[in-house]
Amino acid sequence: MRTTRIPVRAALLAVIALALPAALAAQVPQTIAVDGVNDFNPANLLDADGGDTQFSQVDIGDFYVTNDAVKLYVGFEHENGNFGSVQLGIAIDVGTAAGGTSDPWGRQLEWSLAANKPDFMFYVNLDNNWQGGLYWNGTAWANLSAPGTGALGWIAGNGFAEIGVLLASLGVAPGANINVEAWVTQDSPTKGPLDAAANDASQLSTPGSTTWDTPIDIPMFDYLAFTVMNAADNDAPTLTGAQHINTGVVDVTFSEPVGLATSQVPGNYLVTGATVNAAARDALNLNVVHLTLAADIGASATMYTVTVSNVQDLAGNPIVAGSTTCFALKNVVFRGRMSQFLTTQTPPYGDFTVEGGTLPLTWSLCDGTNGIDQGGDVYEVAADFCLPGNCGAGTATANLEWKWVYDCVTYEPIAGNRNHVMDLATGAQDVLDVWWNDQDPTQFTTHAIDVLLYVDLNVYGYAPGDLVAVNGSDAPLDYTVPSINLLADDGVTPDAAAGDGIYSTVVTFPAGSRKNVTYKFLLNDAYECFAQGDRGVFLNDELFDIVGGALGPLAMPVVHYDRCSTTWRPVNVVFRVDANVGQTPVGPGDVVTVNGTTSNVAPPSFSWDIPSLNVMLDNGVAPDATAGDGIYTTSVVFADSSQIFTEYKYLVNDVYECTDQANRSFTVDADNYSLASPQVLPLDVLHFCETTAAPDLTPSRLALEQNRPNPFNPQTEIAFTVHRAGPASLRVYDLKGGLVRSLHEGRLEEGPHAMTWDGRDATGQLSPAGVYFYRLELNGEVGVRKMMLVK
Repeated sequence: MRTTRIPVRAALLAVIALALPAALAAQVPQTIAVDGVNDFNPANLLDADGGDTQFSQVDIGDFYVTNDAVKLYVGFEHENGNFGSVQLGIAIDVGTAAGGTSDPWGRQLEWSLAANKPDFMFYVNLDNNWQGGLYWNGTAWANLSAPGTGALGWIAGNGFAEIGVLLASLGVAPGANINVEAWVTQDSPTKGPLDAAANDASQLSTPGSTTWDTPIDIPMFDYLAFTVMNAADNDAPTLTGAQHINTGVVDVTFSEPVGLATSQVPGNYLVTGATVNAAARDALNLNVVHLTLAADIGASATMYTVTVSNVQDLAGNPIVAGSTTCFALKNVVFRGRMSQFLTTQTPPYGDFTVEGGTLPLTWSLCDGTNGIDQGGDVYEVAADFCLPGNCGAGTATANLEWKWVYDCVTYEPIAGNRNHVMDLATGAQDVLDVWWNDQDPTQFTTHAIDVLLYVDLNVYGYAPGDLVAVNGSDAPLDYTVPSINLLADDGVTPDAAAGDGIYSTVVTFPAGSRKNVTYKFLLNDAYECFAQGDRGVFLNDELFDIVGGALGPLAMPVVHYDRCSTTWRPVNVVFRVDANVGQTPVGPGDVVTVNGTTSNVAPPSFSWDIPSLNVMLDNGVAPDATAGDGIYTTSVVFADSSQIFTEYKYLVNDVYECTDQANRSFTVDADNYSLASPQVLPLDVLHFCETTAAPDLTPSRLALEQNRPNPFNPQTEIAFTVHRAGPASLRVYDLKGGLVRSLHEGRLEEGPHAMTWDGRDATGQLSPAGVYFYRLELNGEVGVRKMMLVK
């Protein structure tokens, strides 16, 4: 239904000539609490736009506009759900034909066909809450204020998006006819309007189809009309913040425009530790006053307080005398270690700069934040940042997104931006010491290494003429198909014997290669090990070099094709546990069992289910050695294709041992054991799991612990230690590799950390019982462990 739409149909050029009508509905002025909860009066509904897209995550629902004496409020229903890179845009025309035709954020939409061009645009990126407001200055789009995280106070991403814009910033008064439009797009220069409130004919998602990318700009020409209503202003202005942006200048922001006469009196302002020499109201943002200090202030471990009295709003309402707001100044030293990167460059080297999203940093390249060469390929630059403070709590924090840039062109290619939380509690200065692209030279080889790879296809099956190859993460390997990295079974070194079904090759990794390499084999250009993860090799340049070298090549063991993490034949495994030393004595009537990673057979021979499938006995009958000695024994057959890395725990009367400790673990060794020749595990001690806990296979900078409790229900804690701060993610995956939940995305500081998973997925739904992986990625290194959710 369209109640206040400017006419638009197929004959676009005819529409342009039509006058823009005033709003048709009888609306009411309101003061909206911008909190993501829809408290708009139903009379202020301009458009019921919902249900006209293929996907609800890009759909705009009910669309509202109203105003009070100070602000224009725009709100609309939108829930992006699990969609990423979603952005929301709003355009406002203040009743003039002039305005901008281009999109200031570079999306594929334009306004040349609109009778009235937009005068203002507002954007929010839902992934990181980056917000920016812009106005058309006659020749280009310019910032209304500094963009940044939450910069506009726009609340979005929780089902209802709403924003308040000062009427004074728009330059409109009661009775003014304005026009408003909103749209949903995504973060890419190929993205157009997926949905729009007024421009239904332009939106790229309809109930039947969606065009995600477009090579051309999509014309926008329609608006929803609104007339600014008269509303009384009986509220006193309040302080919303203060910032130290430029040398010797503090900007004070009020909740509404303030009068020129009272706002420009220096004596109405006090700043701790400083003298105010002058006060000047901003020419564009009438709610901002610039204070000039007699001398600059610097970074400090204590907050600065701004006290304001006697300032009035445009209606003559005075601020409460002695109103205060606080901020902190933090000095941040950016230290970049560039040696590994510079090995790929040719002297003379270019400059290194720091770009970011918090002033004084910007994302504009080469804007003055140049790193100074400290020697040893280390570059440094320092800057002061202003942190909004809470006067009552005595706290001040702000998030900083940033990156190093080389020669004003090349951003360091880490995934996403670097993130750092600036906190008053950590003192006056932070030092951010990083390697370019997190490339610590100790993680790269100093010389070439030959790796001998062997893969056995006898179990999987092959035919004469089949092509066996290997692809991987680092040169000379890559993931191009068809692969050029072929293996041979021709008896020529390194292949041992022709025609034995074991294929071989030598891969030479040059000096400067990453030490951690992942790879997979291919048969006739089809990858092995679907849903099993990659194989891995560590290029240890202290132990290996090349064929014929002083150290010799790294010879990998023969592996079976399509068995990256599963066994290639069944194995009989014998479990033994000593119940004589446990925390709780095991009596004659007690039942001792063992549970663990589900085996590959239906029904399973091994699982986490209770009651347990595997009762252990102390009766002297094989595989138990001696009756009545307190050592309980059982054997379990792990079928072909069972998990190689297997976790387990013992139970007494269906109660798990050591729930506050990591799971026990072992590897099912199908290469050396079988059904006829069982794999006998070392003797365990009941209730002492740490002695056989799953080994920490993560690199030294990444100490990822086993979750506790495990198995668990309803929640578990994942602990880890960060030895070098950096960007990180902690995610939970199911057995098929599907992302279940992201527990953390962003920077992690040095020290111990712990996070909780409540067994729910990203939508808040309870996950089914079963085995899950949790994966910690930090500074380019990865640690993975398993955990068990039981019901």
